Amino acid sequence: MTIKDLAERLGVSYSTVSKSLNHDPHISEKTRQRVLEEARRCGFVLNANARGLASRRTNRIGILFSNNFNKNEYRWFFGQLEMYATRAIEEAGFDYYIQPHKNMRGESNILRMVNGGQVDGLIIFSRDVTEEEYHLLEEKQFPCSYGYYNPSFLTEPHRNLFMDDDEYGGYAAAEYLIRQGHRRILTIRSDDSAMKMYEARTRGYRRAMLSHGLSPAVLEMPMTFAAAREMLRERYDYIRTFTALFIQQDQPALSLIQELRSRYDVRVPEELSVIGYNNIQLIADLDIPLTTIDDPMEQVVRSAANSCICQVRKLPEQEIRLRKPELVIRETVRAV
Repeated sequence: MTIKDLAERLGVSYSTVSKSLNHDPHISEKTRQRVLEEARRCGFVLNANARGLASRRTNRIGILFSNNFNKNEYRWFFGQLEMYATRAIEEAGFDYYIQPHKNMRGESNILRMVNGGQVDGLIIFSRDVTEEEYHLLEEKQFPCSYGYYNPSFLTEPHRNLFMDDDEYGGYAAAEYLIRQGHRRILTIRSDDSAMKMYEARTRGYRRAMLSHGLSPAVLEMPMTFAAAREMLRERYDYIRTFTALFIQQDQPALSLIQELRSRYDVRVPEELSVIGYNNIQLIADLDIPLTTIDDPMEQVVRSAANSCICQVRKLPEQEIRLRKPELVIRETVRAV
């Protein structure tokens, strides 16, 4: 079946069917749904290869991840990015193509995808963008957006950088603990200095502490369940000198709460208050009512995807580049 056949069945023009299948914004939602429903009913499949030859478009958006995306410590983070990005891309009527920053031969997948005409646009979640890759994208004016990682050689945020305000989130976590009367507050962050989100969260924590004349205290570790248990075993006496912990990711926070309860018989929040970061689904799954910072990851990723797609379609967009996280109060912090 061709687009012409589909148009004849529906009694509409070839152009209307084509625009509906390609999610043209000038077609009404009612018409688009009617065309899509008839296409599904007839088993019609749009020939992307033929369309690409005619329009020089692939109808595919590339998603690029840092090469460390598969490491245990980062799996949750990149898994969430993948889920939200692919969902937004498919809802916009595009296919997606996921690649690490470099292939097994060490070749840049940015250069390969762009120069090889494999994608119409790129959403880049990588901290390792090189100046060569950056200048290629800029010179070609290739549709792209950056999520969470600004190219490290830029002194200002890229115009299409999408992220949440981690410094604000770190400040909000510490400020809430201070308002609850805590003065001895320890923050535990990632030991990976290249993960700038933790740098920002720590800056916010320090700013809140110093604004109240309090002394910041920082420990670093991999953000994993196992690392939290190991740190507690190694630094238990030091950790217990504090009345509250701000752990900069929920997974190690949940692990630490379980370990405190089972191994040390320390009750949270009666003996030690804990606040996490991310507001992950596991909080509900483990039935641990963790007070945390809810980062707007889905909105950030959707905005990055929408921006890239609008660039491909040459449409205006007004997506928010920087979003503020929110405090979620549950039951792991008590007033002192």
